[in-house]
Amino acid sequence: MSQRHSTRIRELFEKIQQNTATPEELRLFLELTEKEDQQETLPYQEWEQASPQQLPARLEQRILRKAAPKQPLLRRLLPYAAAAAVLLVAIRLLWPASTPQPATDWMTASTADGEIRTLRLPDSSVVTLNARSSIRYSFSSTGARTVYLQGQAYFDVRQDQHRPFVVHSGELSTQVLGTSFDVRSYPRETPRIAVLTGKVKVADPQGKSIVLAQGEQASYNTDNDHFISATADPALMSNWQQGIINMNNLTLQEVSAVLERWYSIKVVLETPGIGDYILSGTQANTSLNSTLESICFIFQLQYTQDGNTVLIRKK
Repeated sequence: MSQRHSTRIRELFEKIQQNTATPEELRLFLELTEKEDQQETLPYQEWEQASPQQLPARLEQRILRKAAPKQPLLRRLLPYAAAAAVLLVAIRLLWPASTPQPATDWMTASTADGEIRTLRLPDSSVVTLNARSSIRYSFSSTGARTVYLQGQAYFDVRQDQHRPFVVHSGELSTQVLGTSFDVRSYPRETPRIAVLTGKVKVADPQGKSIVLAQGEQASYNTDNDHFISATADPALMSNWQQGIINMNNLTLQEVSAVLERWYSIKVVLETPGIGDYILSGTQANTSLNSTLESICFIFQLQYTQDGNTVLIRKK
């Protein structure tokens, strides 16, 4: 091992111990220490005196099964301070599709409360963002068309057999070749994908997947990693683009979250249990007061508003 490589390895190891190493430095550390002609001179004795960072047994075995055939040094490093480096690199090996990779050509778009925005992507696909939503996307001339979504968006995808279109939304990834579909993935809300035309394949991190065709939609239960599919009227799947609040089969708690995004308010359900009330039908987005009055009339509720806070309770 050259003196330059030996010095660089020690510098990288110190950074790993101090939790200041970048992902690029973590990868470089493994590359330098993996060479057979260098391993005998590595400072194992010094490393073993560092505070151990024992990994959970199941995670350690999963990392080793994936990476050990190419990296025999992994087993010696896992218990020590270099475990952070191994873990991060192994995560990239195990879940490359679900982790956004650094890129210089990422572009972003977002909407504020009450805003709906339509934009054309580099491949001429069209995306419409619902309120309080954002996307990050990167398209190359030869590779996959990749989009990361938080919130809700309607996609009208330009067909390209050689360049799959993939939308990552929370734990789910949706892959299409050419279709139109709606994805909802707001924090703390049930994820949902609805297909207006064509077909999509939706997959979760565990490898479970479901294929949806026109007029089908699926929600995803994050508690038990389970897809629930159903049929729906395609005309209602994305009518939020026309200013329509679709309340069909939504709880009052879920509708309250929609109102918060559309009207930039905070909804407080004061009476226990009313958040579980199931609504149906649609409501034109005319005004906050008319929407609240319609909801309260159905369930014999009442509301008061104090600034940006709306309180709903039983009469």
